[in-house]
Amino acid sequence: MGRNPRALASATSSHDNGFNLVRLLAALLVVVYHAWQLNGRTPGAQDPLTAWLAPVTDLGMVAVGVFFLVSGLFVSHSWLRDPHLLRFAVRRVTRIVPGLLACLLLTTSVAVTFFSPQGFAGLFSADAWHYIFSNATLHGLRYLDPPAVLAIPGVLDGRPLNGSLWTLYWEARMYVVLALLGLAAVAPMRVWLLVTSLVLILAAHAFPTLLSGYVWETTFWTLFLGGIVLQTLARHLRFGLGLVLATGLLLALNWTRNAALTPSGFSLVGVLLFACALALWLGSMRLPGWLGHIQKHDYSYGIYIYHWPVMLMLAQLMPNAGALRLLAAGLALTLACAVFSWHCVEHPAMKLARRMPKRQPAPLRAAA
Repeated sequence: MGRNPRALASATSSHDNGFNLVRLLAALLVVVYHAWQLNGRTPGAQDPLTAWLAPVTDLGMVAVGVFFLVSGLFVSHSWLRDPHLLRFAVRRVTRIVPGLLACLLLTTSVAVTFFSPQGFAGLFSADAWHYIFSNATLHGLRYLDPPAVLAIPGVLDGRPLNGSLWTLYWEARMYVVLALLGLAAVAPMRVWLLVTSLVLILAAHAFPTLLSGYVWETTFWTLFLGGIVLQTLARHLRFGLGLVLATGLLLALNWTRNAALTPSGFSLVGVLLFACALALWLGSMRLPGWLGHIQKHDYSYGIYIYHWPVMLMLAQLMPNAGALRLLAAGLALTLACAVFSWHCVEHPAMKLARRMPKRQPAPLRAAA
């Protein structure tokens, strides 16, 4: 936590940082948020933090917002390091799709076999496979997804089998935007991404219809592009505890005005600023040795994609379980799935993508 925090560029260019811990904590907060919503005793309830933040935002929104900021930070770092469209696309696809496909195959098989009237025979239905492949391909990044593709008829009472996957749709769209910005560069890449990201953030807020054909989730759009902006300036930025305290003080200073005019003393911008400052401070740290395993292994994605179907099925098995009991049981199973996903699917796929050869500079020809 030292008084002189290191530059953000130093943190993001090495594995000696706390960003895996940030992602892990954000994923766990999403699990907490959904445990209250999915429990059988009081379905649709609010966790204590969401009740405190309501109606401005909720715990899930804040956690996912941090994910998008960190994603913009690291995905743009990947592009700046190797601005090659095909390799960039391969890295992005291998980061999302193999783990997602394995999750869909496993959770759909269990849900159809044990939580539907058809039982095992339901695995041979067109509905089950349409659900798997439609979600694995992120529904082709269409504008709207019909409810039919989010659930399987007769399975778990027709409820959406994995309500967390909608954010992956936005994540993939952001990858496309970054690739297009990179390909259109007419200036040094770092300067170009800085300027165009700022312009697109301003455009999304000042002229919402300008980008409405492709982007209409303004908050996540802003946070992802904000991550790109931070990466372009990373050599000059240092995130210490002072920034966290300053954003917390800003929340406090705005409280009385917001509380007098709105149902809450919070503002969405203030909450997200505080959460992102906290994430950047923690992410820039060098973690103690006992957290070294987390620096090497990122279980956050597995937790995120598995927790909803796991808790949905547990809620069917334990209809009278409250949120805390569902959370405890759901976390135990979800963590096991996440460890399997990282070590057996995600990490091997990423290692395979890294073996993709890079273009070598042409050899110099001897003078005639």
